Amino acid sequence: MADGNRRDVPALECVSRLATAEDLPVLAIFERELARLSFPEDPILDLDYHAEKLRRAMAREPEGMVVETVAATGVPAGDEIAAWLWLMTKRTLATSEAYGVLRSLYVRRPYRRHGLALSLAEYALRYFAARDVKKIVAKVHAENRPALRVLRRVGFEPLHTTLQFRLEPGSPYLFDEDGEIDVQ
Repeated sequence: MADGNRRDVPALECVSRLATAEDLPVLAIFERELARLSFPEDPILDLDYHAEKLRRAMAREPEGMVVETVAATGVPAGDEIAAWLWLMTKRTLATSEAYGVLRSLYVRRPYRRHGLALSLAEYALRYFAARDVKKIVAKVHAENRPALRVLRRVGFEPLHTTLQFRLEPGSPYLFDEDGEIDVQ
């Protein structure tokens, strides 16, 4: 899928295929890395948790799990997973309308800046279009600028903004032991 569109980065020879159960240990590692990016304050790092989550998802919608493989040194061509895409089709509770969810898009560090993320994001659009899905959502941490750039490049736009405020010790907004606001 990669086109090597950058002059300073050579094109990769990639093979796209559906993920298999044998890929789950590697994909669980990718999910752990995505958890670190998406939830830096409290990521779930347990590989067994991620592998089980992926195993259940693979049973529900196996065609929504795609890997990009490349030839690695000492490994037969196409056996090293360079990138991963996880897509889900869901239905709204109110109208039962189908919508797509881009759950995960991950490119391993040595394979970044080769166009893999953009190619997989475009694949996601084609995947859902072929299923007559009109709306696709993706949640991205506000500080994950590379993911935001890729998704905006293929046409995703912000819809909701989640704001967060942390009450830290010493904050003027914390309650004291009597339940009163401790105004300092």
